[in-house]
Amino acid sequence: MSAYYPEAGQNEYQHHYQLQDHALGRRVLRFMMWVSLPLLYVDAAVMGLQHLTQIFDPKWLALAGLRLAVCAYAWWILQGTGKRSEGNLFQRHLYAWAILSLLTQVASNYLSPTTYLAHFLIDAWLLLMMNLVLPLRVALIRQLVYAYFFACLAIAFAKQFPAVVYQFMVVAILIVSAYSGQTIARHLHHYRLKLLSAELELQRRETTDPLTGIANRREFLRVSENELQRHARLGKTLSLLVIDLNHLQQINLNHGANVGDMVLTEVSSRIKRATRGYDCVARYGTEEFCVLLPEAGEEVAARIAERTQRTIEAIPVAAAGKELKVSAAVGFATMQAGENIEQMLRRAEAGLIDIVRHEDEAQLQTSPVFA
Repeated sequence: MSAYYPEAGQNEYQHHYQLQDHALGRRVLRFMMWVSLPLLYVDAAVMGLQHLTQIFDPKWLALAGLRLAVCAYAWWILQGTGKRSEGNLFQRHLYAWAILSLLTQVASNYLSPTTYLAHFLIDAWLLLMMNLVLPLRVALIRQLVYAYFFACLAIAFAKQFPAVVYQFMVVAILIVSAYSGQTIARHLHHYRLKLLSAELELQRRETTDPLTGIANRREFLRVSENELQRHARLGKTLSLLVIDLNHLQQINLNHGANVGDMVLTEVSSRIKRATRGYDCVARYGTEEFCVLLPEAGEEVAARIAERTQRTIEAIPVAAAGKELKVSAAVGFATMQAGENIEQMLRRAEAGLIDIVRHEDEAQLQTSPVFA
């Protein structure tokens, strides 16, 4: 059975594959640096430069200058952009370098004798490989391929072929190379996107509670440990809340588990509304929630705890045509020197137990009301 999951966005795609594409781009630049000098020798042989004095031919000097400029630009990009440089900057330089390289090859084809046809093999290879090895956005690669294809097409009609059939064969090979490269690149992009989407979905399922959509216990402990170490290193304070939903088991018995799930989902939404946007809200147990409060002292944590409890209990929860009065006990703890997350949770739960005990004593006189 096929699995369906949300597709990753373009920003997520670029961020995930940035280091991999950056490394591939650097390999392409290094390869072309070493290839530039052999290509320069091929140009000299094709243009018939047999004597040393012929190197001062203006056409040859212009072509040699372009070859050396491609090589120098590649060297400058490799030296000026590190392995972890900003992705957009590297892409801009790589795109400009690709344009310069293709212009150089077009100039080489144009300046070669009209009877020389072997360069079309290189052109077909470039039309294919540009789509596969250049780590640029699909739209940029398509621009390069189309521009180079039409330039090669124009040169093909300016060359002298032994027969018209050879000319049509060259044109057909160029079309097949460009189309094949585009098709393979499109499938590779689609495959990488699907692979990334699956990885993100697996990661989301590992870190998210499937019912409420907030963080689960494992993710809360991971984030809390990291934040605790960061706050301790920076000398900042940190607090957390423990929220225990009252009478959830009774709601499940009286109205069914589906209604209980609706209550949990609504309560998690209310907790997120009552807390700050950068607080980590998590479902810690069956009816227990935790909230990590970065850079919050005891006074701030007390205010947030009170606001959270009021928000949860403000209005009844509408579920399956019923209105259920929901209440919760909230405890909090503020980080102390040398304390870990487990110790903070125990202190917050200890305060929670005291609150629950007082509420249970009050419930002896009035039973809970469920509309």
